[in-house]
Amino acid sequence: MRRTTAALLAFSSFIPLTIGSGPGDSFQDQAGRGQGRGARSQDPEEKKEDRPGIPVSSVLINDHCATCHEEDDRGMMGRISYMRKSPEGWSMSIKRMVRLYDVVITPEEARQMVRYLSNEHGLARAEAERGLYESERRVHWSEQHHDQERLQACASCHSLGRILNQQRDADEWRQLKATHLAYFPVARQSIGSAFSSSNRRGGGQGGAAGANRGSLGDRVLAQLAEELPLITDEWKKWSVNRREVPLAGTWTITGHEVGRGDLLGEVSLTRVAEDDYETVWDFEFQNGDRVQRRGKGLLYAGYSWRGRSTDSAGTSWREVLLVDDEWRQMKGRLFTGAYDELGVEVQFHRHIGMSQVFAIRNRAIRVPATGHVLDVYGESFPENLRAEDFGLGAGITVTAVDRLSSNRVRLTVDAVAGDDAGERLLSIGANKGTRTILLYDKVDYLRITPLQGLSRIGGGMAPKQYERFEAIAVNRGPDDKPYTDDDYDISVVMDATWSLEEFPVWENDDDLLYVGQIDAGTGLFTPAIDGPNPVRKWSANNVGEVYVVANADVDGESFKARGHLVVTVPLYQRGNALEWEDQPDREVRRDR
Repeated sequence: MRRTTAALLAFSSFIPLTIGSGPGDSFQDQAGRGQGRGARSQDPEEKKEDRPGIPVSSVLINDHCATCHEEDDRGMMGRISYMRKSPEGWSMSIKRMVRLYDVVITPEEARQMVRYLSNEHGLARAEAERGLYESERRVHWSEQHHDQERLQACASCHSLGRILNQQRDADEWRQLKATHLAYFPVARQSIGSAFSSSNRRGGGQGGAAGANRGSLGDRVLAQLAEELPLITDEWKKWSVNRREVPLAGTWTITGHEVGRGDLLGEVSLTRVAEDDYETVWDFEFQNGDRVQRRGKGLLYAGYSWRGRSTDSAGTSWREVLLVDDEWRQMKGRLFTGAYDELGVEVQFHRHIGMSQVFAIRNRAIRVPATGHVLDVYGESFPENLRAEDFGLGAGITVTAVDRLSSNRVRLTVDAVAGDDAGERLLSIGANKGTRTILLYDKVDYLRITPLQGLSRIGGGMAPKQYERFEAIAVNRGPDDKPYTDDDYDISVVMDATWSLEEFPVWENDDDLLYVGQIDAGTGLFTPAIDGPNPVRKWSANNVGEVYVVANADVDGESFKARGHLVVTVPLYQRGNALEWEDQPDREVRRDR
């Protein structure tokens, strides 16, 4: 038991691992363990050797998996050779095998297995980007633009991001239905006939005919087989061009954290083994907070970074980033919190020895303006910079250039009023650039983000889920009308004052008194304790709804904005809680 537990707890020091078996990821079908032997072909007439797949070349995978996943003479292993997944997807699968089928592996073996499968049976960059928000553990996202049948069949139990983070052949997608019925019979009860079997009627073979005759679940699975197949052009291109992507060096880091504003600094990556790095972080937030961290990270499949870093106080952040196709940028999210709700948006910029701009401070210019100062951060700024080396578009004149270092330049500009307000590219020399300044004539209103916040009471039987808010100054846009689609954000208002107001649901509603408190200076909401409150009427829980209010003075005018916050109960069953793996002495619970 101890050896199995250790393996579960140490699959990787870097990837966000999940322990709960959820719909959307499986190795076994309805008939159970034995069905893993020799995956079924897509058609009764099709010969097994004609089924395209990905050979398994890992001795470690073969040693631990071949008992159930039979290998043929082509090196294809049942189930494994016919699916591709993100690192999180493969770690979830291995954990399920340990938990349900007593697979005994050491922590180091588990890490190697996840790494091999993520590299050799992983996702190409475009495929990994599609469902990245799932790996980033984002709290605020929407999937309403997806197909409604897919939402009905799948999104009641888990996000569609879990589905988007995998590729399967048609037979593997069909076997997913049997897995749901075997492992999660409540799926049939919660969504009716979505997964009722149509194989007995001959309607489970996928394709157009199966989609027309089958249930909602069959139609969705047929769509997934077409849209997320095992073999794709992206994967073929990725496979033949694979090599170790060199990341070692110094990168400029930019980003944003709600409550602390924009960040700017550097992160150094030192290669210690293939795709394995040590990291040193040093950056500063807009509110003046200085952050220094040290950590480690792995690059899976040439694009997917998973890391973890810790500051001097011992606070650990997880890292999920995606490298771009040119290997010059990495973009993603750092996160912490019991529900992964505290996050930082970050972007890494590689230093490549040419003049380029990474960030602009004080970028919003209220026109007309004289002597507005822009702090420009980048790399390799030459010593003999002149005003004419910079381009900001019509109506903007660079009147002075002060090169503070090779990575920082201070520009003084004049801007005239015009009809072409909005964003302008800042170019330098022959580099067109990607960073922009913003011209506006006035602030028309404030908006609060998130407009709909979510928090969970806790501190007793379960942890608290915090929520953070920030106020953003907005311009009415080209149509000269506020609250329309062409309005644009000007800047985050760092000095807003925050408060709560009652959101009346019924007469004499008293949620404001019990749900929790918001920090007047930062917009951080801390929920109240969980469990019945004997002081409250009917000893009710400290849940409810309130308005979140921001008051601020911007450009000499006073503004007020309101958002909505729902404070609800904890998630008592959190099968994908990441902190579980950080408790090495915890016993495996077979009844979970």
